[in-house]
Amino acid sequence: MRCFPLLLLLVSGCGTAELGEDLSSPAEEAAPDHVLERRGEGESQTPVPATEAIRRKIIYTATVDMVVEEFSGIPEQVEKLTRQYGGYVARSEQSGAPGSPRRGHWTLRVPVDRFASFLGELLRLGEVRRVTRDSRDVTEEYYDVEARLRNKRREEERLLKLLADATGKLDEVLRVEKELTRVRGEIERVEGRLRVLDDLTAMSTIELHVDEIKDYVPESQVSYATRLRRAFRSSVSALVKTGANLLLFLVILAPWLAVSAVGLAIVIPVVHLFRRGKGGS
Repeated sequence: MRCFPLLLLLVSGCGTAELGEDLSSPAEEAAPDHVLERRGEGESQTPVPATEAIRRKIIYTATVDMVVEEFSGIPEQVEKLTRQYGGYVARSEQSGAPGSPRRGHWTLRVPVDRFASFLGELLRLGEVRRVTRDSRDVTEEYYDVEARLRNKRREEERLLKLLADATGKLDEVLRVEKELTRVRGEIERVEGRLRVLDDLTAMSTIELHVDEIKDYVPESQVSYATRLRRAFRSSVSALVKTGANLLLFLVILAPWLAVSAVGLAIVIPVVHLFRRGKGGS
């Protein structure tokens, strides 16, 4: 029974050694099995120069800032376009009040193979002020995490076998179970990171910001018809605002006019009586 702690120590040491090898040489561990060219006995395995065999893992993101003359209908168009390209709206926020400019912010997720075409259609919804595109290659990290996951699962298998063959004391069994719990916790963390990378590389992310600015003037020259339409809308908007302010002024002035009218109705007869009395004397 003395060999049982030695076996446990050996399993733990193997797991640590594998993890160390994985961290020290991620490129070799990260490469898939089909990338390695197997040679005859006594010869080393060397990576095939053709990098096309490796499936790249790239995260695509974009940020779009645009303005529209009329915000109504934009939320529906954004959601419809996103569904049309096989994506979904991860986050949506809209603000504003009647009579004041409205704005919206969306976080959109679409498949990476439709990223460019979706972005082109999205830019047609309004006048673009700023667009940023970004891509981050996480291929090395992805295969490194994948290799760590394989190492941890092999370590878990050895611990399970050791636990099944154990005939030792209770404290020795508990030590194996404790080590098994630790390894399984690490497996869950590595699997979680792998799922995140899979999601980020399978679905691109677009941050869309839309502001309603009716009098917005872009840097580039727009068509004459657009300028006429904007001038007319601006004139009507100014007329409506002036009428509203004038009506508000009249409402504010109305109580004072009523009080003044009552005062004049009292003062004027008194003045007339005073003048008549003075003339008769």
